Amino acid sequence: MKFGKRIVAINSLIIIFLAAVIVIAATVAGGRVIGTNTRNNLMDTVSSRAAIISEAKGVVPDDFDYTVGGVYLGVYLSDGTLKNASFPAELDLPIKQGMVSTVTAEGRQYYVYDFAVSLEGRDDIYLRGMVPTSNVVWWAAAIAVTAFAAVLAALGVTLNVLSVRRAVRPIDRMRREIHGIISSKDFTRRLSKVPADAELDSLAADYNALLDSLGEALSNHERFTSDVAHELRTPLTVILSEAEYALQEASDGAEKDASLSVILRQSKRLKAITDGLLEFTRMANTVAVPLVPLDLSVLTAGFAADFAFPAETKVELDIREGIFAAADATLYERILQNLLDNAVKYGRAGGHIWVRLRGGEGKAELTVADDGIGMSKEAAEHAFERFYRADASRSQRAGLGLGLSLVREIVRLFGGEISLVSQPSEGTAVTVTLDMVPPDAV
Repeated sequence: MKFGKRIVAINSLIIIFLAAVIVIAATVAGGRVIGTNTRNNLMDTVSSRAAIISEAKGVVPDDFDYTVGGVYLGVYLSDGTLKNASFPAELDLPIKQGMVSTVTAEGRQYYVYDFAVSLEGRDDIYLRGMVPTSNVVWWAAAIAVTAFAAVLAALGVTLNVLSVRRAVRPIDRMRREIHGIISSKDFTRRLSKVPADAELDSLAADYNALLDSLGEALSNHERFTSDVAHELRTPLTVILSEAEYALQEASDGAEKDASLSVILRQSKRLKAITDGLLEFTRMANTVAVPLVPLDLSVLTAGFAADFAFPAETKVELDIREGIFAAADATLYERILQNLLDNAVKYGRAGGHIWVRLRGGEGKAELTVADDGIGMSKEAAEHAFERFYRADASRSQRAGLGLGLSLVREIVRLFGGEISLVSQPSEGTAVTVTLDMVPPDAV
């Protein structure tokens, strides 16, 4: 069942249930009120008519009315003999002074009330009143209440159907638009705004944001596939051409050895690409890693001291002591490895490399900078994309374009941030920011 129909059905059942409760409550209450009024009227009528007989010293006037306001009256002698009456049915009921009884006579129910008329020096006589229990009135009232409740229920159900239809109309439109996007596979399309409904408009905005993320993911996937194919094509082409040359055209062992050297070099490059892709994919698909408080000062200083910088490069370390952050030691060293590799690859021969680690305001900042070739503003915006290289031809050693992408994924696992500042021919600085923790934090 569709959402709108389910809501209509539930609301309609609730309305019908409430209408039934109203009918039952009103009928029961109405029956009690009608019964009470009927009995009170019976008692008042009998007592008032008995006063007439009492004033006449026990003599019933000739013009005495035995039917008053729907109440039938009868006069009984002290021995219970009926003297005169206007009863609609015969009663075989003993006198019950001061009590209202319910009796059934000839298939109908009646209230009966006996009232004693006291006479001085004589036996009392009794005035009996008899009135129907007003079932007809009760049923009429019940029918009226039921009809009124039915009208209210029908009106409520109608309004419910109309309001739900109006409420689900934007949802149905959204569903059709989503179906159109799915069927057309055009993920550039977006859902229309729903200005009349803040919640649905917010839902449409969230879905459009999801489509934006999906479109970006698909674009990244297509670019990644294209980049992988491009990166693998070159070494594979070289390997195939060198293998064919060695088998078909090489005239001596020296030429074959040269071809094998090229094949070996390109095979190593393929392995490096494959290993880099596997490592990046593993990091990108990792949700979390165990983090412990690490002394970044010790790790950074030790790694920089062991790193194989070119002899002509001037390295300056500015590492403050006692800077701790929640991280993984192996992955943190991977960050250092990639940042220093990039600084060497894209730095100037005889240039400078700066490694700085500072702390302040609860943040630890690791910065690796060089004064090398740098990159343009456009290139800097894509620096963290897979396989992106600003200008590989100007680097001292060719890279895969995965280093900064991998660093970004590791920083993500650490819950930190990464940024890059670069100017062409002036150098590049990459900064990793992590939250500092106390040394004894768990």
